Amino acid sequence: MRSVSVVLILALVAIASAAPAGDKPHYDLNKTEEYFEKYIKDFHKVYKNDADREAHYRAFADSLKQINKLNEESDSATFGINNFTDYTEEERKNMLGLRID
Repeated sequence: MRSVSVVLILALVAIASAAPAGDKPHYDLNKTEEYFEKYIKDFHKVYKNDADREAHYRAFADSLKQINKLNEESDSATFGINNFTDYTEEERKNMLGLRID
């Protein structure tokens, strides 16, 4: 589970900098649908069907919460939306490759 968290953090890194906290994005979670629609267009996302789209929307919403949290906690890195923001837990695990525990 820890390695999944590490991948999530790495996937969420948009810009690592020493920017002042005021320059960091903070996403209004009430606008998640708007952000998701823009994200689909900006990153040319295509989903298999409505269920797949919904799964990616939920993952995107969870990632926005994580991005906000990480930006509040970090003094030296800035996190934002990137092409991994809608990855589901399964897709993140697949990014790790074969693991034998």
